[in-house]
Amino acid sequence: MKKTPLDKEIILGATEEVIRRFGPEKANISDVAKSLNVTHAALYRYYNGKSALWNAVTERWLAGMNATSEAILKEDHPADIKLFRLLEDFAETKRRSAASDPEMFANYLKVAHSSVEVIEKSIEEGIKRIEESIVQGMSEGIFFTDSPGRAARTVYFATSVFINPNTFEDPQRKQDIESVINLLIRGLKNPDPAPDK
Repeated sequence: MKKTPLDKEIILGATEEVIRRFGPEKANISDVAKSLNVTHAALYRYYNGKSALWNAVTERWLAGMNATSEAILKEDHPADIKLFRLLEDFAETKRRSAASDPEMFANYLKVAHSSVEVIEKSIEEGIKRIEESIVQGMSEGIFFTDSPGRAARTVYFATSVFINPNTFEDPQRKQDIESVINLLIRGLKNPDPAPDK
């Protein structure tokens, strides 16, 4: 057996290909080892079992999907435009991935039910990107909030409905996304929010 040189990236790449080939329900660690011409033991030196490996591959896949949002944050736009584009990207990235990479999207949904840590990390990263846009808007005199972190969390969860696969085929989806984002941005632009009761 000719062994493939191993590192974590090689293993994660092979795992993605195995998931795409067999689907998340049938793919297993034996398939990954076979595709790399190595033993199970060789993989266990890097990942302590299937759960750890599947969590890592999902985390990497989510990070790849977030590349466009990182690019949006670096654009030279006022914060309100940047935040609109960022939230629209959050909503549409998952829908696009479900169509273009269905096996990995199905794997993401499966991991979401079993590994809270992976999903929580992705959520926190999304909230941090929103907070960065809000802080920029505050410095530009566009947004007003006493707590950009709390506002970012609220904005994230207000738009998270659009990452639910049940919304992907809704004919009103695009209009709904735009309406919700515009409402949130108008709220951030209001210097005198209604007091809490």
